[in-house]
Amino acid sequence: MEPIVVTKKPDAEGRKGNLALDVPRPLWDKGPNLVFKQLKDSLLEKGEAVEETKELAPLRFFTGMSADEDTDQDTMVMASYPRSGNTLLRGYLERIMGLVTGSDCDITKKLNLALMDMGLAGEGLVDKRVWICKTHYPERYGKTKFGTERVILLVRNPLDAMTSLFHMVCSGSHELSIQD
Repeated sequence: MEPIVVTKKPDAEGRKGNLALDVPRPLWDKGPNLVFKQLKDSLLEKGEAVEETKELAPLRFFTGMSADEDTDQDTMVMASYPRSGNTLLRGYLERIMGLVTGSDCDITKKLNLALMDMGLAGEGLVDKRVWICKTHYPERYGKTKFGTERVILLVRNPLDAMTSLFHMVCSGSHELSIQD
């Protein structure tokens, strides 16, 4: 599968004040980015078993076709209560599939910037450059409104999630805790 390099930013909608579309994305600019149809065709083709490799897939965005173009790329939303493991699952999905995941977060907030610094290159993006978008809706509204066709519902024991959220709010960090 030969990736197609796209330099034009895709059309995207967002609420007023969403700065996520203007943030520099070196991974996007570096390319090569994937065309969804190529990925779909490669997953559905019949053939010989793929040789096992211990290397991870290179991380890439989709080409970001606008919604009016002929594409069958469904947007998937990963919905969860905060601190239910969505960052961990996004990290696994990105490493395994090699596809950047997005979110509806406000990237001007400290904790969301920290996620970008940790390697989640699609923070704040909900356009066709990403296939899976994280949200905490309806617990909180995201920065950007977007449509979706499929959902991954991530659930964690509520007592563990609330305790973890308490530590995150009190410490102001994704990694720290207020207890030993």
